[in-house]
Amino acid sequence: MKAVVKHAMAIGLAALSAGLMALSPAGAEEDSKPTPEQIEEARIFVVNNAIFTLFHEAGHMLISEFGLPVLGREEDAVDALSSILLLEGDSEELDVAIQDAADAWFLSDEAKDRDLTDTDFLDTHALDRQRAYQIVCMMTGADPEFFKQFADSIDFPQSRREECAFEYERTKNSWFGLLEPHYVGDGPGSNMTVSYEPTGDENMDFFAGVLKEAGVLESIAQSVGAKYKFDDGIKLTAKSCGVPNAFWDPQAREITYCYELAVEHIVLIDGYFKREQTAKN
Repeated sequence: MKAVVKHAMAIGLAALSAGLMALSPAGAEEDSKPTPEQIEEARIFVVNNAIFTLFHEAGHMLISEFGLPVLGREEDAVDALSSILLLEGDSEELDVAIQDAADAWFLSDEAKDRDLTDTDFLDTHALDRQRAYQIVCMMTGADPEFFKQFADSIDFPQSRREECAFEYERTKNSWFGLLEPHYVGDGPGSNMTVSYEPTGDENMDFFAGVLKEAGVLESIAQSVGAKYKFDDGIKLTAKSCGVPNAFWDPQAREITYCYELAVEHIVLIDGYFKREQTAKN
């Protein structure tokens, strides 16, 4: 995992410790337990992936609300749009968030450990590793020097980085050209209703608390809702869904983030920590 900046809000680490420890087998050796540094890294990893996921769903929202044309698969287009919105956000925290998102797709790919089936190729999304590399392409295309260390760490080819510079500029100009008529400028932003629903499960409470304290839903209201001319009434909701998921419902005009997705990201980073520990032993 890459180094991360500290968030302004101080969130207690005990909750994430409980989450990580719950994944450790009973009687685990002391050196296999998460360190305070790992717990903090896990917290930021969960928060950052929630932010990326919500920006992805905000991309669907922009397309839906403004009737934007999409050439090709919408999921691929929205991955590019969400990356651009993060990278053009002029925020170090958002730059860190997109790196954690790429890491998560790489870890998800590694965790599957199985042969691909027809179902994988029929899915509306690209394969996890493809999504990871496309995010890296957007990163290096936007700022090759800032993201050089990350790209070097995964041996991202220099020739591809040069291609990504042209791809990023072309894709950014295309999306911002479509969005420009809907840009607020100096006018008032849109009113969006933010809601963190009770989990109904004490074991899930700490994930909900981490996301609420970090203000992941508010990040969409401030970064997207405040910049574009939406009709009032859009809802941003975090809740338990029974499955790890996030989605935009155009009829309800609601983005939903499921707490179970945070659990999935904890499992991914916990597996990473355990592999790192095994490699050291």
